[in-house]
Amino acid sequence: MVAVAVAVALAGGAAACGDGPGDTTPVMVGLLAPKTGALQQVGESFERVAQVAVAKLNEVGGINGRDVELLVDDTATDATTAGAKLAGLIDQGVIAVVGPATSGEVTNAYPIAAARHVPIISPSSTAPALSDPDLAPPDDGYMFRNVPDDNTQGAAIAYYLTELREPRTRSVTVLYEDSPYGVGLKDAFERTYATLRGSVAAEVSFTQNIDDAGAATAIGQLAALPTAPQVVVMIALEQDAIKLVDAWDNGGAPVIPGMQFFMTDGARSSGFLTGAPASVRGMCGTAPTFPFNGLAYTTLKDAYEAVNDDVIEDQVFAPNVWDGFFLIAAAAGQQAVDYPGEPLGGAHLRDALTPVSRDGQIFKAADWRDLIISIRDGHDVDYDGAAGPNDFDEHGQAVGPYEVWCIAPDGSTFDQVVYLDARQVQTLTM
Repeated sequence: MVAVAVAVALAGGAAACGDGPGDTTPVMVGLLAPKTGALQQVGESFERVAQVAVAKLNEVGGINGRDVELLVDDTATDATTAGAKLAGLIDQGVIAVVGPATSGEVTNAYPIAAARHVPIISPSSTAPALSDPDLAPPDDGYMFRNVPDDNTQGAAIAYYLTELREPRTRSVTVLYEDSPYGVGLKDAFERTYATLRGSVAAEVSFTQNIDDAGAATAIGQLAALPTAPQVVVMIALEQDAIKLVDAWDNGGAPVIPGMQFFMTDGARSSGFLTGAPASVRGMCGTAPTFPFNGLAYTTLKDAYEAVNDDVIEDQVFAPNVWDGFFLIAAAAGQQAVDYPGEPLGGAHLRDALTPVSRDGQIFKAADWRDLIISIRDGHDVDYDGAAGPNDFDEHGQAVGPYEVWCIAPDGSTFDQVVYLDARQVQTLTM
């Protein structure tokens, strides 16, 4: 965990510093990242992006002249401990947290966020059930997700397979992890696939953080089906996806010859590119996407690649992580104006997150000083991010576009082959 110089916590989770005019103590913001387990390389990239975001914020004035200090903890891609890890960061004085990553982790953590009055923004949790207005227990508005949920991704997969792929795919088998993410995306896909006259021939499930023997068993179940599957929709996180495709590849002699995987956002990572066998080159999947040529994305790309060797496009949720920190900082700036002298955090920080994400004058990370000046002048602002608009709805959920990607023939990159606007996909598949 990152060392902390100053950290005194209040029961509500806000740092007990003065927060008045002239206060220069750091504002502590947390990151919960899966730095080990099935999403190890994704989690490591989260930390690199978070470090760049915090450095950029501090370079342009931080929060009302106060530096942002980053605290990081590893969730190990383990849903059962994410709440405890969140509580640990709160005890050290964070006012808000970016993360955790998976929907299982968020399910475990959001009751702690609500009880301790500390907002969380997950950059990668996509289970539709977490957007349910009757969520139990309620999140009391402290859970945000700045990535579209899997109702959209499920629709995107179904639409692509039945309407755009050549040849059209009217029957698939689904291989999915038995978790909130896997089950939610499976159900969303199958619901829309049925409306588009597609049929699911079979389902095979596996446990998250699968080992090699478990991966071989899952592939064996596919091979034992009465009819060999030709297209398998695989819903798996990075390291699990590698183990599954390795088991299928079988050292270059595929267990089911000619079978094609169609994958999801969990496999769109640099770790999957480097770890998967050559036989998956040319295979495709879906993932949230971003306006790659926009100024907001370029600001992230330039900042990240100035200090890191990898390419930002290979990090599927990097823009959402980056935007999470800027949204928290903008909301803290709004709280400081609306409630001068009040310690940052708590309900007023929660209440500021949605307004600064939408409906005001649009600002990007490159316009940070202008955004803060506009807030101080009493104007409404709308932070538009590297991941797109980031507009939170009444459930703290953002909507954004998806892409269909395919692994390049040399295995070095993911090539975007189709861009799917989220609202368009939702309309087409209603």
